[in-house]
Amino acid sequence: MIKHNGLALNYKSRTVTLQGSALTLTRSEFDLLFDLLRAKGEVRTRADLVRAARGDYYDDDAYISDADERAVETHIGNLRRKLREDPQSPRFLQTVRGVGYRLTPKRSD
Repeated sequence: MIKHNGLALNYKSRTVTLQGSALTLTRSEFDLLFDLLRAKGEVRTRADLVRAARGDYYDDDAYISDADERAVETHIGNLRRKLREDPQSPRFLQTVRGVGYRLTPKRSD
């Protein structure tokens, strides 16, 4: 179980809750969220996230297309909507311009 700012992800049961309420995520959304939570605030590039979303389909040296990276951006946008993120004060996912995404710092609230 990985917890962060009111979010709880259980990899074995592939479940996610937000403040105790279950979220319905697609496989790709779940895999992206798991990868970001596991990285504990380290920046994950769009290419890293393509590999996380696609799993075995991409090796470390495989070509990642612009379309693959745009798909990740779409999944992140959908994930933010489901997490009810506030664009002015994100609670879970931060954009690192020109690079990728990272987890927000833990909050004390």
